[in-house]
Amino acid sequence: MAREIAERRLERVRALLSGWSLGPEGQEAAQIEALLAPLFAEGWLPDGHESVDAVLLGEQYHLGGEDDTRRMAELLQLSPDDRVVDFACYIGGPARQLARDYGCRVVGVDLSPIHIVVAERLTELTGLGGQVSFVCASADHVPLKRSSFTVAWSQGTMPRDLSWLMEMDRMLAPGGRLGFTGLIRREKTEQEGLLSREEMAHRVEAFGYDVAHAEDISTLDLRHGWMPMLEKLWRHENDYVKLFGHEWVRGARHSIEADIAEWTAGRMGNGRVVAVKRESG
Repeated sequence: MAREIAERRLERVRALLSGWSLGPEGQEAAQIEALLAPLFAEGWLPDGHESVDAVLLGEQYHLGGEDDTRRMAELLQLSPDDRVVDFACYIGGPARQLARDYGCRVVGVDLSPIHIVVAERLTELTGLGGQVSFVCASADHVPLKRSSFTVAWSQGTMPRDLSWLMEMDRMLAPGGRLGFTGLIRREKTEQEGLLSREEMAHRVEAFGYDVAHAEDISTLDLRHGWMPMLEKLWRHENDYVKLFGHEWVRGARHSIEADIAEWTAGRMGNGRVVAVKRESG
């Protein structure tokens, strides 16, 4: 029964996507945001849970959006020669950006069939189907060949114990580069199971990598992630009221302000690690 329900949901989403189109170039971001709005309103995205952050972040479901993707891409020194695997790719915003801006080929991996069909449709509409493709799979079992990528990438929320590194490492060729962001333990963090930036880097080194960059990006996230989200909510409040109602807007504002307080107080934050896989493995 659960499988039948899931298949019906997926077919309804596919029917909606079939009517999508994009207009003149130069307005792509705003057009995509308008296309996604009904999916958020109906609860299709993100698949399986509600998220204020996802609504406000759009196709790049991570703090800092395109700017954050660009920062990590530059740290990894991406080029047209690269083959990138993007774990927890969501609906493919970063994957398309990497293909468009750096000329590389990207395969996005996500557990949700709904995320994958939306990602595929947006990729088709943006003309990037020749460079970007997607696989629906769990991060711990991806049906892709060993050592078939030069870059392994993730800006998604992955398991905190870094257990997913084993599968990412399997697909990364010797000498390849690894880049990811994730929650870290900071000075006032009370959540159990979080690693500090230093511990995260040590885990990656022990896995057979030379860490080139390990950074607490919490301040960047605050400046370029949480604060712009709050400003966007204020700026487009009437649009969000029409789409979701006054109660949603009040709840969204409260949620973002609470996250800003957690980040500012040092109780929550994100870290980034960039590393190179040793040739000897």
